[in-house]
Amino acid sequence: MIFNSQLNCTFAAVKKNEHQIITLRNGIRVVLQQTQSNVVYCGLTIGTGTANENDNEHGIAHFIEHVLFKGTKKRSALDICYGLEHDGGELNAFTSRESTIIYSIVQNSQFEKALEIICDLVFNSTFPEAELNKEKGVIISEINSSDCNLSEVIYDKSMQLIFKGDAIGKPILGTKKSIKSFTSDDVRTFIKRNYINKKIVLSVVGDIDIDKLSLLSNKYLMKYNNNSITVKHKKISEYKPFRKELSSDSAQAFCTISNRAYRVNDNRSTGLSLLTNILGGPIFSSLLNISLREQNGLVYDISTSYEAFINSGVFQIYFETAKKNLKKSIKLALAELENLRSKKIEKSDLDYAKHRFIGQLIIQNENYEQRMIDNAKMLLLFGKIETFDEQKSKINALKSEDLHQIANEIFAEDKLSFLSYA
Repeated sequence: MIFNSQLNCTFAAVKKNEHQIITLRNGIRVVLQQTQSNVVYCGLTIGTGTANENDNEHGIAHFIEHVLFKGTKKRSALDICYGLEHDGGELNAFTSRESTIIYSIVQNSQFEKALEIICDLVFNSTFPEAELNKEKGVIISEINSSDCNLSEVIYDKSMQLIFKGDAIGKPILGTKKSIKSFTSDDVRTFIKRNYINKKIVLSVVGDIDIDKLSLLSNKYLMKYNNNSITVKHKKISEYKPFRKELSSDSAQAFCTISNRAYRVNDNRSTGLSLLTNILGGPIFSSLLNISLREQNGLVYDISTSYEAFINSGVFQIYFETAKKNLKKSIKLALAELENLRSKKIEKSDLDYAKHRFIGQLIIQNENYEQRMIDNAKMLLLFGKIETFDEQKSKINALKSEDLHQIANEIFAEDKLSFLSYA
């Protein structure tokens, strides 16, 4: 680690072409991944989201993401709207269960302007009550739209049941009642408690010089000093498997099969990610797609997901089918899980699955917007950036015995939860 007194920051020593990390003296971290593109991806990630909300704050993390755009000490909401679009740039934000991200995609020549605007939004927003009240209507419309989409409804309902009573399981959007209750004081209280320096990372992917980035980071980020005590994530409640069938007016049945899974820093998470890909990844040759779609014609789309959080995780199968085919579809899905529990994957099949999964990661790594987001998240969660070679080594080190053990832990039928709308 090298300290630069002129820039008030430390540089992490790195090899050529690897990520470069700067730690400012106020604790905010900056990560750069250099490319040879004419476009730069730049975002501030704050390690706070739905999981950090108190009972009276349901939906406030996402609400804040919206109202950051409603005016600062020097910009009106309209000024913010037009700030980067004049040159074709994009300014956006989103909220997840454990993070909030405000980011831009601009030409290299507009990088400093983009960084200044993002910092202005995050650190200098004024939250006028009139603008907040207008945005409440926008979010309530978003909630209404979500309530009309059963694929979103079943996901939110499933998460609520899997994490019953826990903030992390509640819908990110909040409820109409909770949204209507928020004031500018509520917003400031949440920000003061959660937008702290140690939980903020500036992530940049683009053709930007590290020295230039250091100067600009100091110029726009060193002004912010919120060193409140980090609030630990609340302990997750005990998981109790459930079976719930709800009625709907849709011609289709919607179903999830779920279980609690490993937290993000569990050494078994890579194995479960590979198993999830084998079962229902974004490929026609996944086991569930072959069984339920290609061989039996029961579904148009079936997928699996594994979400890893700080204190827990979720494995989930999701599909839609004709109501008359719901039970048969569940039976076939469970049969695939049983096959993975009862016998180990042959070495040739495992080698093929690893090769395919690594190939997907190579393609995914070319998505610079996602790299910008992932780099920040890894730095927040692990204090370092995991390189592609490190990811590849972890995948290649997996053995059939590892996956067999994971399958018996996560896919055990008595631990699975079932939710359907039919």
